[in-house]
Amino acid sequence: AARRLLVTGGAGFIGSNFVHHVVKNTDDHVTVLDKLTYAGNLASLDELPADRVRFVQGDIVDARLVDELFSQVDAVVHYAAESHND
Repeated sequence: AARRLLVTGGAGFIGSNFVHHVVKNTDDHVTVLDKLTYAGNLASLDELPADRVRFVQGDIVDARLVDELFSQVDAVVHYAAESHND
């Protein structure tokens, strides 16, 4: 049975490759949560089926948004991170 996944940081390099892998190899539905900072690129999600992949622009520190999204999924895969820290 298809699962509903939330992928944080899903527009980044690693996250978007994971989303493409999930779509290609499963029947799962994916919600991508990404802040779209320097590391995120919405184009990395191009050509994914709109009926299986949903994009939400937002921040993982937004508790209300994260709670809402968590209530709609079966599992969370967490890739959101700041890769450049001073």
